[in-house]
Amino acid sequence: MPTVKVSSDSNLAPAECFTRVTQLLDKDSELRKLDPKYVCEFDSNGLTGTATGKQFKAKMAVKPAGSGSSVEIEVELPFHLGLVKGLVQKTLEKKLNTALS
Repeated sequence: MPTVKVSSDSNLAPAECFTRVTQLLDKDSELRKLDPKYVCEFDSNGLTGTATGKQFKAKMAVKPAGSGSSVEIEVELPFHLGLVKGLVQKTLEKKLNTALS
């Protein structure tokens, strides 16, 4: 399966960073257009989460990094969506950078 990895560093505290990323993944209308029925599950204690849809599986983790935090999102796509891997990566990077700024 093709995998897309997106990561970003932030000056935000890990808890605030986690809140912003979970809101992005759970409520963003552009992401919902890609797969309207995906479901998110988040663990606020571990600062991790998953999103599962018909077309993908994704894992997210927020970790402390210096005085801020680091976010990593890994998305597994089925083989037939391998051609849109770059589009998925660019969209996630843009959304993540906007959410964390």
